[in-house]
Amino acid sequence: MMSKKAWIWTGVIVVVVLLFIGFRTTLLDPLGFRVKYALHITTAAKSEDEPIVFIHGYDGSNWTFFTTTVRYSATDFGTRSLKLLVRENGDIDVSGVYDKAMKRPMIRVNFENPRSIIPNNATWFSKAMELLKKDYGIEDVDVVAHSYGGLTFVNFLQKYNYKANYYPEVNTFTAIGTPFNGSVVSSDGKTPYDLTATGPKKESQYFKEMMARKDKIPDNLEMLNIVGDLDDGSRSDGPVAVDSAKSTAFIFNPANYQQVLFTGRFAQHSWLHANIGVDREIKSFIEANR
Repeated sequence: MMSKKAWIWTGVIVVVVLLFIGFRTTLLDPLGFRVKYALHITTAAKSEDEPIVFIHGYDGSNWTFFTTTVRYSATDFGTRSLKLLVRENGDIDVSGVYDKAMKRPMIRVNFENPRSIIPNNATWFSKAMELLKKDYGIEDVDVVAHSYGGLTFVNFLQKYNYKANYYPEVNTFTAIGTPFNGSVVSSDGKTPYDLTATGPKKESQYFKEMMARKDKIPDNLEMLNIVGDLDDGSRSDGPVAVDSAKSTAFIFNPANYQQVLFTGRFAQHSWLHANIGVDREIKSFIEANR
């Protein structure tokens, strides 16, 4: 006769199996693709299933977008795929599995030194993008970046010719809580960097550089800007002022620029990439541009 504990575990297993059958999910797909890879089985790819590349921010890690990829897998939007760790010398450690038949392979790019300066990050990111094109034949990607990761991507975009044969073409770019015009925050919500109708009152060095090279950003690049406001009077998500995040509107083509403001406690800087509402906005944005 089965014990009470055994019955409980049996019930849990049954529930999990029923959920998996009743609700399509890609959570277990990586295991299946590992088997296919071992057996040298290939299948055709779909154009709407191009990879999503995630970039963490300052002091971030592989865990920054871990729960995001799990949530997207659980809802059948994407499939957890590769993890790339770019070393300071440019070498790359790769783990995970990639198959062109995966549903939106989700690839996380991580840096060995997560506290380095933006130009270094951009160089390391270029190495990762080159590897994706050269070793995996990836032609197109969507990019999602948190915080300084957004600055890393823009620096890469403006300093490296991503249209060249070295890198995949970027279809969409989503920035989450990115300090495009510095990280000055005030408790009363007012800073020297606040926006006017024509741009920031004061420009940070990075913002000046991005503005000087704005012609390097393709006019057809679709951009979604996720901004957070704690609604506590500071007009910020904690580390990043609302106007600093919004200043990117003056860098990208306004015809292809979208902006969504989240407010409240879950609009805090480190919570934004764990916010289910943010998940939905990114999902809708990527689907609308494929």
